[in-house]
Amino acid sequence: MTIIKSIEITGSPFFIDSKMELSPNLNCIMGGRGTGKTTILSFIKSTIYENSESENNISKILKSNLGTGKIAIEIQSSDNITYRIEKSFNDTPQPYSMPDLEYVEIEKILQSIECDIYEAGKIEEIGRSSLDRLNLIDKKIRIQISDCESRIEKIQIDLDSNAQDIKTENRRIAQFDTLLEQYTGIDKEFEAHKEKQVGGFTEDERKEFETADAKEKVRKLEKRFLSKTIDSLIDLRNFNSRRKEEFVEHQTELSEDASLYYNRNIINKAIQAANEAKEEVVKSYESLDRNLLKLQEKISLMSGELAKLHESQQAEFIKLKLKYESSKEYINKYQELSKKLNERDTVAKDKKEHQKKIKKIKKERAELLKKFGELKTEIYHARLEIVNELNKEFGKDIVITLTYGGITDDFQEHLKSALRGSRMRYNELVPRIVESFSNTKFAEIIHKKDAEGLKSIPQIDQARAEALIDTLYETDEIYAIESLYCQDYPEFLLKVADDSETKEDNYRSTDELSMGQRCTTILPIVFAVSNNPLLIDQPEDNLDNKYIAQSIHKLIRRQKSDRQLVFITHNPNIPVLSDAEKNIFLKYENRTAEIEASGKIDEVKDRIVNLLEGGEEAFRRRSEIYGLDK
Repeated sequence: MTIIKSIEITGSPFFIDSKMELSPNLNCIMGGRGTGKTTILSFIKSTIYENSESENNISKILKSNLGTGKIAIEIQSSDNITYRIEKSFNDTPQPYSMPDLEYVEIEKILQSIECDIYEAGKIEEIGRSSLDRLNLIDKKIRIQISDCESRIEKIQIDLDSNAQDIKTENRRIAQFDTLLEQYTGIDKEFEAHKEKQVGGFTEDERKEFETADAKEKVRKLEKRFLSKTIDSLIDLRNFNSRRKEEFVEHQTELSEDASLYYNRNIINKAIQAANEAKEEVVKSYESLDRNLLKLQEKISLMSGELAKLHESQQAEFIKLKLKYESSKEYINKYQELSKKLNERDTVAKDKKEHQKKIKKIKKERAELLKKFGELKTEIYHARLEIVNELNKEFGKDIVITLTYGGITDDFQEHLKSALRGSRMRYNELVPRIVESFSNTKFAEIIHKKDAEGLKSIPQIDQARAEALIDTLYETDEIYAIESLYCQDYPEFLLKVADDSETKEDNYRSTDELSMGQRCTTILPIVFAVSNNPLLIDQPEDNLDNKYIAQSIHKLIRRQKSDRQLVFITHNPNIPVLSDAEKNIFLKYENRTAEIEASGKIDEVKDRIVNLLEGGEEAFRRRSEIYGLDK
């Protein structure tokens, strides 16, 4: 179990040098306004989470209240290793394993020292943010979600690269189409020229010339064949070289983490086996490259031999043309048209090759999208399992629902951006599209030019459907939309009545609740989703005392035996009714803050009465008014 054992502050302009020992159970930090309670929470967060100092409020607190001083936290990780983590303003946290104080990188231990830290107002904010609610659910399956999302990010990168390949091939095919337009009608012109009668040019001579001209075309095809073969071998060698380098680099990076592992005997053997595999792969690739290079050089020699042969054959062809000097005009025009036909056929072949290539690229994209969909579904079902567990735990008081891919903000923004300048009323159109289709389904409809599919959307007729397709087909925007990951949409519902037969009337989502009701809904979920140390600044915010006395303290009592709790509070019901094991009181005098007292409830009860109840006289007077002293 992860436990923050202590926090030590030295050299601070705000705090007197001190060390705050914490209980593994319930800790309550109390004090008047301005005594540094929130500062303690910010110090802890900045020491555990490297990037938290980028948050503006934490940066300001560290700058003013830590200055040139230092924070040192002792924390027991989930794998029972104790670390001392030191932190100065504008510096990265520096962890050292105890007792030898051996330095380790913070990223390597972060997962084992993770804490759930909620600043003041954050609980209520979760109720208004769908992504925050989703992150709360994900705490139970953080590693699985992180792994899946990491693979999704890789697929998105591959999809982006794939889209660029499609774009490149589309551009090439468009160029081929432009070139082919130049040859429109060339067949008819060539056939008409062949029909011409030429004086002094017999039929046998004509056939001899046409056969020689056809052979010249074949020579060009032969040259093209060898050139393409050599290019293919070069491409294959380059591809193999990249794959070899990627494999070696990946294995080297994996081995760098070996210092983190505890089962060194097995790991070292595995590293040795991986190194042997790496050497074997390098040898195999280098051997293959040498063989491919030999083939490349061999074919290059053949290309040279063929060039010489072609040169000789071309000389014979030129002699033949000179033989028919009297038919020079006919022969020159014939060759001009024949050359154009040959060029046209070569362009058509190139276009066909690229059409095959783009078909293959789109097939690869379909495979990527399939894997993408499977990962999204895996994440959804993992989350749904947690949601079902939580719903079972909460009974019918709180209900959580989850909609697959329901957070569509990115989809809407990308689609609006894609339709700007299209003269379509996209502000009206986009919400209807997003409501009707997922981003991947919408992209599929555009790729297929499925106007009928688009017409299923209210107020979209044939003209609008065709305009949408014309605007988005084969654009960067539609491929970007297709590769978006729309997160699942969680909704937290609180039971507010039970006098209606419909769920909609008995429950309200956190977006519709008051601040107090919102916190009433979120807090039990915060307690339920993790066993990490839980640190909350003023968990009582917006909660009435009755709810704290009747419900929250019971949750706290159950939780504190399974996880460490650290609460900054002004409400006496939390430490008293929950029987806090450690109660820490801060005071601020002479422009410095310090620990005034700490201990169990019985040891600090006078301070609880004086600070949180307004003093003994105020407490006694309220008891008299309420009639509680009878």
